[in-house]
Amino acid sequence: MAKYDPLEHYLSAHAESGCMLTFAEIEGIIGAPLPPSARTHRRWWGNDRTHVQARSWLATSREVTDLRLEEERVLFERVYYSPPPADDSPKRPRSQVIVRNLDTEIVAALKQKARRNGHSLEQELRVILMRAAGPERSTLIAEADRIRAMTAGPLEDSVALLRRDRDSR
Repeated sequence: MAKYDPLEHYLSAHAESGCMLTFAEIEGIIGAPLPPSARTHRRWWGNDRTHVQARSWLATSREVTDLRLEEERVLFERVYYSPPPADDSPKRPRSQVIVRNLDTEIVAALKQKARRNGHSLEQELRVILMRAAGPERSTLIAEADRIRAMTAGPLEDSVALLRRDRDSR
């Protein structure tokens, strides 16, 4: 088991879209101390698949969206978009968007948010746009209902299954 696998399992089991954890809680989850760079460098928390620690949260469709180094807290937030293809797979077509005539206050606020999250402005805007283009909550609920309807009736009590298995031996 890799060092950050327990964090991936924890985040996978966390139902809410946002999961704020302290560094101490993360250390408890992984059963080891975080490296000193996690406490001093925002880049350590970057959503970069080349970093082993980032793969643990990216694998659960989460990104670090709020990092508070001084408070030793980090927010892992679920993102709804398709991950980029692996290097050996065909590249998806990409597009560019140019937005003109933004108020300087808006750009300054976005730059500040990007700095807080350890992103470039471009990366922060990409995250915002991908979230905005993601499926609506009602669509996700309808899909969950569709999947739920595929199960035939109530599930059998696991105690009865265990007892039957034990008695068969």
